[in-house]
Amino acid sequence: MKRLIGFLPMVVLLVTLLAAPASALRPDRFKPGPNPDLIVADICDFPVLLHDVVNNIVVTDFLDHDGNVVREHGGGLLVEQLTRLDAQNAPIRSITRNISGPGTYTFDEDGATLAASGRWLFFFSPGEVEGYPGGLMWLTTGRFVWRFNDDGTTTLVSRTGTSEDVCTLLS
Repeated sequence: MKRLIGFLPMVVLLVTLLAAPASALRPDRFKPGPNPDLIVADICDFPVLLHDVVNNIVVTDFLDHDGNVVREHGGGLLVEQLTRLDAQNAPIRSITRNISGPGTYTFDEDGATLAASGRWLFFFSPGEVEGYPGGLMWLTTGRFVWRFNDDGTTTLVSRTGTSEDVCTLLS
């Protein structure tokens, strides 16, 4: 009987290993680093400079057994400065906001869905989002779900929370 009890853990381990399905690869965790400054010129009546004040975002990619990213989660501190520029790109007015999220992209054969919660900055050029032909630049709080299709269409699936128009805030 003592021999059987000593052998039992090895049997359980062997059965567990053999019964486990093909598993996904380990998640890949990384810091993408600061974003380069970006001037968005086609949404507001004036150009807007986006500048990372603090970027401690950490991204985790979840992979299937073939190494394809099936889900991506981002979180951490991200503070952004948004600056209204004049025609010569000189600063006129700035606001600084915490836009740390977090959020999760889920990828499928037709594109991706973003479930974003917390605080975010979303901006889309004219024609990029169904229902918003002039584009949009929003600072949001709450939960926003976006669908990005491989055919280039983007849809706001749902929103719960508030959004502030950056163009209005910087006017």
